Amino acid sequence: MKSLSKLIKGNPKEGSPSRSDNRSWVVAIPVAAVLVGVGIFLSAVINPLFGRYVHWDWMAVLAPVLFIAAVTAVRRRWI
Repeated sequence: MKSLSKLIKGNPKEGSPSRSDNRSWVVAIPVAAVLVGVGIFLSAVINPLFGRYVHWDWMAVLAPVLFIAAVTAVRRRWI
């Protein structure tokens, strides 16, 4: 059984050299969830302050797309 630190850090000896540049899914998914959650929260709080209301039908489409983009970005260390 792999230890948690090996799952998070990855093992550069396994697979191709480009794999060592990727983060673990164990890190990427929670970080992406936090990023998207913070974005939704800020949208829900700030928009009404300016007299605008969040269009939740847009968020129903945008949130999953942003989540997938954020997971990919964190996993590939773009952010």
